[in-house]
Amino acid sequence: MQSLAKIGILDRHFSVKTDDQTITLPLTRDPTEVEIDELRKRVPSASFEIEDFEPRTKRPRTIKEALAERVSPDVLSRLPKSFDVVGDITILELDSELTAYQTIIAEAIMEVHPNVRSVFAKSGEVSGAERIRSLRYVAGENRTLTIHKEYGCLFKVDLSKAFFSPRLSTEHQRVAQMVEKGERVIDMFAGVGPFSILIAKKVSDVRVEAIDANPQAVELLRENVRANKVESKVHPHLGNAREVIRKELRQSASRVIMNHPSASKDFIGEACDALRSSGGVFHYYTFAGENWEADSRHEIEHGVDASGFVTERVLGIHRVREVAPMRWQVAVDLKVVPRQ
Repeated sequence: MQSLAKIGILDRHFSVKTDDQTITLPLTRDPTEVEIDELRKRVPSASFEIEDFEPRTKRPRTIKEALAERVSPDVLSRLPKSFDVVGDITILELDSELTAYQTIIAEAIMEVHPNVRSVFAKSGEVSGAERIRSLRYVAGENRTLTIHKEYGCLFKVDLSKAFFSPRLSTEHQRVAQMVEKGERVIDMFAGVGPFSILIAKKVSDVRVEAIDANPQAVELLRENVRANKVESKVHPHLGNAREVIRKELRQSASRVIMNHPSASKDFIGEACDALRSSGGVFHYYTFAGENWEADSRHEIEHGVDASGFVTERVLGIHRVREVAPMRWQVAVDLKVVPRQ
């Protein structure tokens, strides 16, 4: 095959035919006598004859292209611009009118992206103390366990047992780049470890206390710590962040990550308790609407003030992702110090 391709007469528009003993290749033209002699030097058993070949099926390049002849233009126009992919699992988020087409859409995704082996659809919000999202199986392999790669780290994730969002990969990297050598970081809602482990991989001298209340998430976290060889840097804790900090981690941290947008405001006091006496940095995540910048800043600064600290300066505030029309997940980075 390589020889035919090299001289430019292998016809890639048709499929190769094989059986137990031979392989038959389609050609674009009759080979010359010189080409036949050269080919037989390489493959003495080569022969040339007339055969019928099946046209090679061309894989569609986009999901819309794959669906063009299967659904109406109206359905195509309502398709989301992107889907979440965790490892080899795709997660659909479809409106009620598109739900009837979910299987066709899933098949198109797997056709365009052969690395996708399973497709699920969101069937509820992230909820509960364990932060688990309800998923509905759609197509492919019916499993929720996968290995996700992110910035050189490997994460074992079970979407039915622990929270994980690939849309936060940029945040994981951004925060990790802000951590300095010699810091002690508390990740209050660590999940399977994307913030904690990436920090440990990026910073040479750091200690990360990774807390989560979900036993299954912590089990995966421990596996991921071992898989990424950061056992000396990342220390998992199973329990409510409030209790773990009160019992083990008071006044110990230079930096605290609070990635629990629906509940972070309820833990601001504990986050302040976790800081060293000189203060430190918060990476605070919340949900906010149209006045997202002012509302998010007021929320964290009000909580900090009520806990005996003050904001020395806001390091940054930005929208991470849209979670509903005119509603966003927002990140606030701020340096806080004890009130004098």
